[in-house]
Amino acid sequence: MNESDLGVIRKLLAHDLMQVYVRLFLLLSVAWFSVEIFAPFLALMLWSVILAVSLYPLNQWLSLRLHLSEGKAAIVFVVMAFVIVGAPTVALGVSLAEHVREWVTILGDQQVQVPEANPAVAEWPLIGPAIYDLWQRAHEDLMSAARMIQPQLLSGGRILLGAAANTLLALILFFVALLIAGLMMANATAGANRSRQLLGTFADHERGDEIQTLVVATIRSVSNGVVGVAFLQALALGVGFLALGVPAAGVLALLVLFLGVLQLPSALVVLPALAWVWLVGDGGTVGNAIGTLYLLAAGMADGLLKPYLLGRGVDTPMPVVLIGALGGMAAEGLIGLFVGAVTLSVGYKLLMSWVDHSVAEQEALEQSEGNSGA
Repeated sequence: MNESDLGVIRKLLAHDLMQVYVRLFLLLSVAWFSVEIFAPFLALMLWSVILAVSLYPLNQWLSLRLHLSEGKAAIVFVVMAFVIVGAPTVALGVSLAEHVREWVTILGDQQVQVPEANPAVAEWPLIGPAIYDLWQRAHEDLMSAARMIQPQLLSGGRILLGAAANTLLALILFFVALLIAGLMMANATAGANRSRQLLGTFADHERGDEIQTLVVATIRSVSNGVVGVAFLQALALGVGFLALGVPAAGVLALLVLFLGVLQLPSALVVLPALAWVWLVGDGGTVGNAIGTLYLLAAGMADGLLKPYLLGRGVDTPMPVVLIGALGGMAAEGLIGLFVGAVTLSVGYKLLMSWVDHSVAEQEALEQSEGNSGA
């Protein structure tokens, strides 16, 4: 091969490499711009997919019962969900606004009188004397007591205002995600086939089907372990609130449901309710004690039910799902419950498949060596 042939080969290689570099640059640029454009909608689309996968069995049941297609059943389902979820949400907001207005009116009245402090409060350990002193000062002069805790009131007000704004934004995103989930459920069959083809592109088609089944089962398992447990806990505590005569028991039960979905402790509602039962309620000591035990047991029931339901129906050990859900929540918030559980479950499945394949190859190699030696 002479120098002229080598020069032609170099030119061809340089031309081909330049084309590869240009195409790679264009591909990476398109991918980067696509990610940047889609990033603001990532959380919304993830929630939509999670809701669609979790609610699709209900949509199928509704379609069979009403003899409707998946699309029409999805429309009926979304309308029902908006009514079922939206009506209590609006009622809760109106109730809270009315209570806030009443408190503002009461505090704005210069003639308001705080009842005299209960001496029994002073006997409470640690915080009793401070609460009794503040209560007594409020009884004698409400404005001076308010000035004593003015910084705490201001900081607490800012926290409550920020929490209310975040809650309102979360509710808006939830309803938008529910609407998009309805569109996904209306085209569930085509979407499932497309996702199966996509997963089969990155892995073999058999492995892609396994991963899709695992992802769907994990999302529904976490939904049952989070939303299902929150609903059962809210129902149990609502019954307890009604039995003890706690005011606005329905609103408190709905608040417990929201706290459970947000993975916040129900003690934020249970403890103030217990304080009302013992300080203001008219029940006897025995009844209050039984009610306290019941509310505490119902408030801690999620610690027992959640690990059981999180691992149900998934071909993955329950600790893997639980660790993925809790770790994902710690890293990414509520949506991390699902993303963390799915990611860790898929990773565990791929790892064990790799291990099983490696063990099978080693056993086959040892068997072939044994046969050849014989």
